[in-house]
Amino acid sequence: MIVGDVRGWETGVVVETDEEEVAPAIAERLVRALDRSPSSIVILIDEDLQIRWLSRSASWVTGSDPDDREGTSSLDRIHPDDVGRILHALDQLRTASQSPLPGPTRPVSAPLRYRFQRFDDDRWVVMEAQVHNLLDDPDVRGMLVISRQVTGELDGVGHVIDLLVTDAPMATVLGACAGLVPDVVGTAAVVGLVDGSPVIGAREGSVAEHLVADDRWWTATLADGEVRAPGDFAGFPDVLADKARAEGFRTAWVSPLFDGATAAVVGCLVVWVRTSGERNIVDDDALRQAERLASMVIGEQRRHHALDRAAVTDPLTGVGNRAALHRRLDAAGDTVAMAIIDLDDFKPVNDRHGHETGDAVLKVVAKRLSGAVREGDLVVRFGGDEFAVVFAAGTPGVGLAGAQQRIVEAIEAPIKLRNGLVLSVTASVGFATAAPSAVTKAADTALYRAKHLSRTRPD
Repeated sequence: MIVGDVRGWETGVVVETDEEEVAPAIAERLVRALDRSPSSIVILIDEDLQIRWLSRSASWVTGSDPDDREGTSSLDRIHPDDVGRILHALDQLRTASQSPLPGPTRPVSAPLRYRFQRFDDDRWVVMEAQVHNLLDDPDVRGMLVISRQVTGELDGVGHVIDLLVTDAPMATVLGACAGLVPDVVGTAAVVGLVDGSPVIGAREGSVAEHLVADDRWWTATLADGEVRAPGDFAGFPDVLADKARAEGFRTAWVSPLFDGATAAVVGCLVVWVRTSGERNIVDDDALRQAERLASMVIGEQRRHHALDRAAVTDPLTGVGNRAALHRRLDAAGDTVAMAIIDLDDFKPVNDRHGHETGDAVLKVVAKRLSGAVREGDLVVRFGGDEFAVVFAAGTPGVGLAGAQQRIVEAIEAPIKLRNGLVLSVTASVGFATAAPSAVTKAADTALYRAKHLSRTRPD
């Protein structure tokens, strides 16, 4: 047990011991370890909250110069909104330590979070501090503060939830999840698979935002669901490793993210690491929160997209339904081009071959329609044996004429079903260009004319 004094914080620590105490050289080495901790800052402040000693680790944890900060206020560069909470916590700590009531006192505070503005890039980061009240110790007469950076927000998880509640873009939410990875570990990005496409989130302006744009960092993990956490950049292309090394990183770790309900790979967390060595239990603890929250966010977003897609999809044919049509027209500009297609002789198919065969024919027609139009055009099942196409904005009249020919040719080609039956159907098409509120009626009128002409046209 050390019962001597802890002095000389400005020049080093000298510990006076008896025969049963730890040797001074060992104590000095322990303090040097604290002085150069890779992730924590140690500060000794006096009763007026002035800094008496600051560990050298401040230079890389927060960009501070320890020599310049001695004798300055410990509240400098702390967010103004957090100063009051800190002062209140320190007052409570003093009161608890000086309580005349019997029983244990509280010379150590509970962890306290606050925002600190870094010296090197003026970025706000979140620190978590534990304060030891040694003001009554005649050899110290100060408060010992041990702090470390924890997340990119005052309450990282709460920030992610706030973004979800306000329906922020998915990339922004995933960037907030990536921000949960402490800077002392590295810089991170989250890749999520939503609706079949990757969505990438990283803290705006971070190195990760630029590195993650190259999908060679993460496509393999999305494909096989395997963790990649080498002690160096082993397994990654040399050109990628060189770019990361130029930014001061020693390796990259890629962790798959799984949907808790389906166990499917739904994304990955990519971390570019500043220290050498393989991932260990300490690193796992630092990354676990980001991984869990990102997995939950991506999984919920995928389910939301699936429900939204089902709401605008015809369950039989897989093309859009009337809800999709209305949504497209509501978002259209001043004029929109539309076609309504009716299968002329579809009823006999149901009557002669049954509704199961009729359903199979409708599926083929829907697939052919989708292949006959452009990617930006919307195909919907209008109802029964009727379909509609809403053409992309700016489609010229010449384009409509070409589309009509492609649509008719695609539909009227012989349909070979799985049971060996070969059927043919014909189609009438009505085209119109009008305001979104009037185009459906106009196209329906054009369809009526087309069907009337087909009936009255001589064979």
